[in-house]
Amino acid sequence: MGENLINIGMINDQTNYIKLAIELGIFILIVIIIAAFIYKKTKRSKTVVISILYLIAGIAVCILDLNILKYALLVVGTIISTNCLLVTNQEQRTNSRTHVAPVKVPKNALTDEGAKEKLIETLVAATAYLSSRKIGAIITIEKTQNLNTYIEKGVKLDAEVTVELLKTIFFPNTALHDGAVIIRGNRIMCAGTFYTPSDKPDISSELGSRHRAAIGISEDSDAFTVVVSEESGKISTTLGGTITRELSEEALRLSLTNHIIIQ
Repeated sequence: MGENLINIGMINDQTNYIKLAIELGIFILIVIIIAAFIYKKTKRSKTVVISILYLIAGIAVCILDLNILKYALLVVGTIISTNCLLVTNQEQRTNSRTHVAPVKVPKNALTDEGAKEKLIETLVAATAYLSSRKIGAIITIEKTQNLNTYIEKGVKLDAEVTVELLKTIFFPNTALHDGAVIIRGNRIMCAGTFYTPSDKPDISSELGSRHRAAIGISEDSDAFTVVVSEESGKISTTLGGTITRELSEEALRLSLTNHIIIQ
């Protein structure tokens, strides 16, 4: 009788160990899957550290059978996962607020060096003219992300880029003067469009609304923008949230050469 009880006890212990091993395995797998998912979405390395600590605590709970801590971990895990997902959704909304997308090669795309050189010389000549007369201007050149959201807000043109047209668009006190021009390939797609100004705190107080708008579009897309100051006539460019100020004609030509894409 005693031996039977011992055998039953041993079987129960083995069953408990197997059950514990299964629970630990499932718990570890779930934590790894959640950590991998959240890290993929947020790209935060501290997520991995938090997950490891959470995993260690979970193993301790299972081994010591701490029911109160078990429920506490469940609540904490739920809160952490929910917060991470909320942050992820917020970042995704921020990244997609301008709905930029890869540009499909249009019929008017620059397809050779000759077309690129012609566009560059046209832009340099127009910018030099505007600069010499202190006529404010924003000229944005679309790269790999389309700017349809902004094109639709402006006055659609779909016209060839010429010095005369740019001079006319930015002539002071006209309807399109204060807005921006967007160039796709060798065509002016629109004029008179407006960008959301950058709210970066380190922007110089010397820079006005045009420069802030130009920095803003460079933060929202990979577009390259040329800005002419209405106050000083100085030429600047923006790309990737950074502004380069007081460019000469030759520096502008070099910058355009580096950033205008042949498709």
